[in-house]
Amino acid sequence: MIIIGIGTNIGNRLDNLREAVQYLSQLNTISIQGYAPIYASQAWLDPNAPKEWDQPFLNTAILCNTTLSPLDLLDALKSIEQKMGRVSLGHWSPRIIDIDILAWGNQIIEHDRLQIPHCSLLDRPFALWPLTDLAPRWVHPRNGKTAAELVQAWGSRFTGQAPSQTHQIRQTLFGTKLVGVLNITPNSFSDGGLFNSTEKALEQVKQLVLQGAEIIDIGAEATSQYIWTTNSNETPQDLEWQRLAPVLQALPKSCQNLPVTPIISIDTRNAKTARRCLEMGIDWINDVTGLDDPDMQQLTKEYSKAHWVMMHHLGVPPSPTQHLPFEEDPVALIKRWAEKRLETLLARGASLDKIIFDPGIGFGKTAEQCVEILQRIQEFRSLGVSLLIGHSRKSFLSQFTHQPPQKRDELTLAISQNLMEKNVEYIRVHNVAAHGELLAWDSKNQEESRYYGVYAGAAQ
Repeated sequence: MIIIGIGTNIGNRLDNLREAVQYLSQLNTISIQGYAPIYASQAWLDPNAPKEWDQPFLNTAILCNTTLSPLDLLDALKSIEQKMGRVSLGHWSPRIIDIDILAWGNQIIEHDRLQIPHCSLLDRPFALWPLTDLAPRWVHPRNGKTAAELVQAWGSRFTGQAPSQTHQIRQTLFGTKLVGVLNITPNSFSDGGLFNSTEKALEQVKQLVLQGAEIIDIGAEATSQYIWTTNSNETPQDLEWQRLAPVLQALPKSCQNLPVTPIISIDTRNAKTARRCLEMGIDWINDVTGLDDPDMQQLTKEYSKAHWVMMHHLGVPPSPTQHLPFEEDPVALIKRWAEKRLETLLARGASLDKIIFDPGIGFGKTAEQCVEILQRIQEFRSLGVSLLIGHSRKSFLSQFTHQPPQKRDELTLAISQNLMEKNVEYIRVHNVAAHGELLAWDSKNQEESRYYGVYAGAAQ
């Protein structure tokens, strides 16, 4: 049993962790058995260190086996650090990646280049907690205590009261990513009117990230109605931008101290709005009209680094009387539509790896058709793009409950669990807090199954 710790405090730290694990997984001398949750912590610094070095860390760990010797493994890890661009400016200086061997079964190794167990392991909850998540029964060979015993003094993993303010975050290394919904409108069906001011919107972004969202989908036009409360002659696009602009301008500063910098998605059908957002460096455009507008299609080529959510629909706003034919196969119909739209976008210069497909739950489908689409979601894999599902609190759930949208979270969570098990890349949800806990449980179950499958023979 070998535990490797990974940390970073420069740039996009979440992506850095993922890139390091990808490098490790590509080594044919290493077999990864499990991934730990991610922890945020303050930097460890010398009292005389420059202030700019005080940048918070993200840390995780992997459980693995290897055919390499300890020193050869150390060399392989340092090689990955170099490939990722690590440059040392001195002891405790910021680093794009830091990869260490934390434990190697019950071995004690004392070498001028390597100490196992890691010499500072017992003082570092950002290292020992990830190890414990992977191997709670591991026994420290120097003091005879299990990892689970050693971490008890630090209390909860989530309060930040442990040394270095270490705490577990809800985002995970791999698996389904949560798209948090933020509507800055007076009339959206679930949260209209709650976040109309810039201050409330920014605070909600923070809360969504802390609860586990990796993407924040911001909408300034209610797709259920497209109603604008105004006495002016301004166009819907102008009013949409008036709502979006102050929030987008304030977001970079507002997100500086968050453990994860969120990807920002703009939920808009308007090419003019999309262009303005893209000019500000927005990451995603989520178009509920499925990129119907040729002007929007043109933007997919101009802004090739952005991601584009392409949603199937029969009309926006959706109408209860307009839906796919009862007698037709809904998945087959939607796939044909998506294949044609992808063909059009690729011909215009879009990149396939930047397109995300949303089958449009609740948009032009009966409740029964929505359920069938969700049950057969894997059939959309043939499109060759990532999938995003927006099922949260929607009206099709009324066939299972009479509760209003705000009280449909239990059903939403049940569907989300199924989508996570099917490795759907993104789910767009309203109750991010509950989904963050679900995601942590789902990830933990995967780790436990890997861990207990290898533990018996891993301690040699």
